[in-house]
Amino acid sequence: MRTVFLVGRPVVNFLFVIAASIFVWYALVSWTGVSELTTRLPQDVVAHLFTDDDAGKNRSEVFGPLGQTILDAGIGFVAGLTAATLLATAMVLFSGIEAATMPLVMVVRTVPLVALAPVITLLFGNGFWCVAVMSGIVVLFPALVNIAFGLRSVTPQMRDVVAVYGGTSWDVLRRVAYPSALPSIFAAIRISVPGAITGALIAEYFTTTDSVGKAVNTSLALYQYDKLWSLIVVVTIVSVMGYMLAQLAESFVLTRYGQNVGRG
Repeated sequence: MRTVFLVGRPVVNFLFVIAASIFVWYALVSWTGVSELTTRLPQDVVAHLFTDDDAGKNRSEVFGPLGQTILDAGIGFVAGLTAATLLATAMVLFSGIEAATMPLVMVVRTVPLVALAPVITLLFGNGFWCVAVMSGIVVLFPALVNIAFGLRSVTPQMRDVVAVYGGTSWDVLRRVAYPSALPSIFAAIRISVPGAITGALIAEYFTTTDSVGKAVNTSLALYQYDKLWSLIVVVTIVSVMGYMLAQLAESFVLTRYGQNVGRG
């Protein structure tokens, strides 16, 4: 029964988000009076992907680039989350690390990524490292803040217990800080999933050719609005599904370690 609840809650959240998005979609199109030449409704997207005569070709033009975008987002997600975890760990172990790195992190975060993108492209080229850096920047800052906060939530009493048994600062981190920081780490993961996709889309605008970012740009230029809206819909659904999977993993892991006790 508990397993059903753990799985059911993210699914219900997913369905609610999709239903709310569709409602807002209809409302905006109806209330803003945007031209029908440029807007599409959910039934238009479904027809474009599944019921039109060229639906098979349309799906390949949408889901093909989507696969590349998922790969690019995965690169940025892993790069950003790994960098955030390592940096947060170093900040907890060595106080001087925070003073040395946080100003740089704040500067990079406050500058719009669109403005940084040409510079990053010049420095790293149009390949793997460019995507990793641009997508990773979006992930890094919120993940760093959440993970560092979680690692610092260890109470002095817990540190004293480890010290009494001869433990070092690393032992405190490994045996106490990381387990107690699990909720913060999963919060960082949930935030990072859509952030990585956003960063990947921006990177693809300048780099990867066969991707959603580039396909959106091309569709706009060629007035292919059916394809444009289909691309937007599928990448949005993937973002919500990624968030849901992260929430599901969080529920199972926190239940496994007894940290979901008393949660609603």
